[in-house]
Amino acid sequence: MAGRSLVSRLIWLLCSSMAGLWLLGSVTAGMLTVFEINERLDNAIEEVAQRLLPATYDVVQQPQAMQQMVRQLVATTDPKALAYQIIGPTGEIVMRSDNAPETPFQVPRQTGFHDIPRYRVYAQPAAADGYFVEVAEPAAHRSEALWRAVGLTVGPLLLFLPLSWFLIRWAVFRSMSSLDRLRWEIGHRDGSNLSLIPDMGLPTELAPILAAVNRLLERLGRALAAERQFAANSAHELRTPIAAVRAQMQLLSAQLAGTQHAERAARVVNQIKGLSSLAEKLLQLSRTGAGVGMQQDPVDILTVLQVLVDEFRRREDVGDRLVVNAECRDEFIVLGELDILGITLRNLIENAVRYGAPDEPIEIVIERGRQIRLLNGGAIISSETLEGLKKPFVRGSSVGAGGGLGLAIVDSVMKQIGGSLTLISPVMGRGSGFEARLVFPEPN
Repeated sequence: MAGRSLVSRLIWLLCSSMAGLWLLGSVTAGMLTVFEINERLDNAIEEVAQRLLPATYDVVQQPQAMQQMVRQLVATTDPKALAYQIIGPTGEIVMRSDNAPETPFQVPRQTGFHDIPRYRVYAQPAAADGYFVEVAEPAAHRSEALWRAVGLTVGPLLLFLPLSWFLIRWAVFRSMSSLDRLRWEIGHRDGSNLSLIPDMGLPTELAPILAAVNRLLERLGRALAAERQFAANSAHELRTPIAAVRAQMQLLSAQLAGTQHAERAARVVNQIKGLSSLAEKLLQLSRTGAGVGMQQDPVDILTVLQVLVDEFRRREDVGDRLVVNAECRDEFIVLGELDILGITLRNLIENAVRYGAPDEPIEIVIERGRQIRLLNGGAIISSETLEGLKKPFVRGSSVGAGGGLGLAIVDSVMKQIGGSLTLISPVMGRGSGFEARLVFPEPN
């Protein structure tokens, strides 16, 4: 039963145990029924033989009258079920019933029951000396009676099996509902939701598990909060000295212009710019990781996007390359935090500018299905690489000065607001390129 759910295992074990007990009980009931029915039928045969005993005393003197009298004596029995013969001293049939064979039963002349192929015969000495009374029951009649009795005894138990299966399923699912609630609560805990699981009135067997999970969530929450606080404080404290070093280095680079050290100074300035960008991304990542994006304020995403597009179009490396196609020109309301949503879209556009082909356009498509698609040119990215691009410090290529945090920030925010980020390469309908698709939830 490896790989099966706990509920399935319990249902299978209980049902198989119940079926085994039912089979044992049915066999026992059947055997007892067969024993009782045989005993009752044998008693009936013996009773008929006892009723025939007086008829044999005058059977020789008045055979015709006695034949009529015997028929009246056994009128209360089923003539199709029982047959009788009165055997004379020499083995001839003196009297028999209509359904009895014309030849004597092949049984010994001694008191008791005897089984032959088609009958079960009871023999008993008659009142007249030398005569025997033999009463027989057809084997088919007895078999029919036995099967009918066993069917009436065991048959109703057949209804018990499906009924017990439904009852067991109901009882197991009802008993496991508390475990399902606990599993659901644990499954909805992640880096953005480490709240303690409330008391759900669990059984005593599950209460220690809930307490242990809550202790773990509490410790994990403290550890992540300390880590995020450290990253945020470090990034914030580094911004001022990095900006100062950058200003001093830019001044020094200007003074070294035209000398042999000018190129080296320019490289240092670019590296300081990259360090400043990395500190800014770390600060953004710590903010999104702290769950800032969970604020539910209505924001028109089209307004935010237009501001960013105007800003990026003023850059020399972007200009008219940034194209917006809006299928939905009305309001595009998203529940979130204005600053965080702006950071999300900015990172997405920066990723396209930094890693996209510089001679191909960057297209932003706003679709009616609450989707925003950002498409840029470039080489095809393998599916294995796409899977890891949402993780921090993972880049699709070594080209560009990015730190591999932009898409991780976008994915974190989209999960917090209930949306999704999907990465596709190549672009659908093209032979190359990269597409990032944002799907926003409906505002409640």
